[in-house]
Amino acid sequence: MEQKIAAIRQFLDLMPSNKIFGLEIIELNEQELLLKVPFKEEFIGDFAQRRWHGGILASIADSAGGMMGAITFQSYEDRINTIDMRIDYLHRTHDLPIYAKAKIIKSGKRIVVVDVDLYHEEEKVHTTARVTCSVLRN
Repeated sequence: MEQKIAAIRQFLDLMPSNKIFGLEIIELNEQELLLKVPFKEEFIGDFAQRRWHGGILASIADSAGGMMGAITFQSYEDRINTIDMRIDYLHRTHDLPIYAKAKIIKSGKRIVVVDVDLYHEEEKVHTTARVTCSVLRN
């Protein structure tokens, strides 16, 4: 398991979009992933109220879902792709860091389903997503 976690941490640094977002893994184990994303001016969707752009939030949820799904890999040759994502914007965001908590709901031979909650430090969920991934196991 330690090798999988190390590989996922390395994978985080290899994806250019993750570098743009500034994703930081706070916690990662077989049950849960916790990411932190700093607020950046470039992420504003509502400039009058300084709210996060919904597309950025969706991208963070997608990244968290894929990383959590990768914990199910059986070899370094396995691959994962998002095939569906449903997202609900429940409450407004603020110009604060975002946390993404991801948990696997189902892990099958070819499909992994992950729930992702996005929130600020007070842990009131403002965005929730269900990410369904196809896993190609080699």
